[in-house]
Amino acid sequence: MQPTVVMNHHRQTAIIVGKKGSKLEIIKLGKGRLTVTALAAQDIEAQGYTVSHYSPSQAARSYLNHGAGVSERARKYLEQIACTEYSDRLNLI
Repeated sequence: MQPTVVMNHHRQTAIIVGKKGSKLEIIKLGKGRLTVTALAAQDIEAQGYTVSHYSPSQAARSYLNHGAGVSERARKYLEQIACTEYSDRLNLI
């Protein structure tokens, strides 16, 4: 699955980094430490997130510098995304 940057109506961003069973793994940019959370696609949409055409690699590089820190699991995903080029056609699922 290609990582996908999503944004909600409050302009909060998140990166969908993978899929685990029927859920999507997402890293939400927020005030606290960045972690990976598994959510159903319907839950992501219910929180107002829609696909953004922002570069996953660029977003990942930005997230890696998050002031509150990044969990080890999130860091592994973000480092891999930051050094990979992806298609400019992004899909939520």
